[in-house]
Amino acid sequence: MINTRMTGTVRMAGDDAGGVTVRIHLEDETLTLLAAGGAEIGTWPLSEVEVSPQPDGFHLRIEGEEVILTTDDDVRFALALGVATPASRLARVMARLREEAPAESVEVDELEGVKAIEEVGAPLPPRKESRSGTGLRYLGPLVVAAATIGFLTSVLAMVRGSAISFPGDIPAWPAMMASSFVLAGGGIAAFQSQTRGRFAIGLGTALGLVVILLTAGRIVDVGLVGEALLAFTVAIVTCGVLLAVDTAGRSAD
Repeated sequence: MINTRMTGTVRMAGDDAGGVTVRIHLEDETLTLLAAGGAEIGTWPLSEVEVSPQPDGFHLRIEGEEVILTTDDDVRFALALGVATPASRLARVMARLREEAPAESVEVDELEGVKAIEEVGAPLPPRKESRSGTGLRYLGPLVVAAATIGFLTSVLAMVRGSAISFPGDIPAWPAMMASSFVLAGGGIAAFQSQTRGRFAIGLGTALGLVVILLTAGRIVDVGLVGEALLAFTVAIVTCGVLLAVDTAGRSAD
């Protein structure tokens, strides 16, 4: 229902004396009548008010009593109540107003805070912006998971000393751990925002690939250490693939 405020007079049916001046509030499916001084005469749910438009005004049956209400804008009052069978005096005016009235407007409230006014019947904007063409949606969490695997393998390499080493028997675990930390930082940044963390992910991936290339064929013992290096390799390659997919998605936007 349209919220409407206007002024008018009210009198008991059958009472020929002049009516009492009132302010009329139609809102929240209720009818409120206020005296000129602001004192509330009463508030009633519209479902409990019977309205019958007559030539001398609107006949309202409230709490078993019939009162006659006249307003300074009978047409707007009738439209607000949605009166289907107004008196003949109103019928012609209301029909003309319905034909001339512009489409009503509704307010559209969006999940990211955007508000717009759209004409009724016009296409409404989507509630959420499409994420297609903006990169890999779960890049951050996936990179963080891979970085965790890389960190665990670097801890194992640290425990085994020089089991995984660079040329010159330089332990590789510090570089493995540094690569994992850089990847984790990039993944966390990407998790917070799709526009951040990609450089760190690329840097961590590049550092991890250098470790893999320089340690190739230099494993002192096999078994668990070999599996650790394989897991580190899979984690680094996975980060590289994820970054490539994310970049391709952004390029397609």
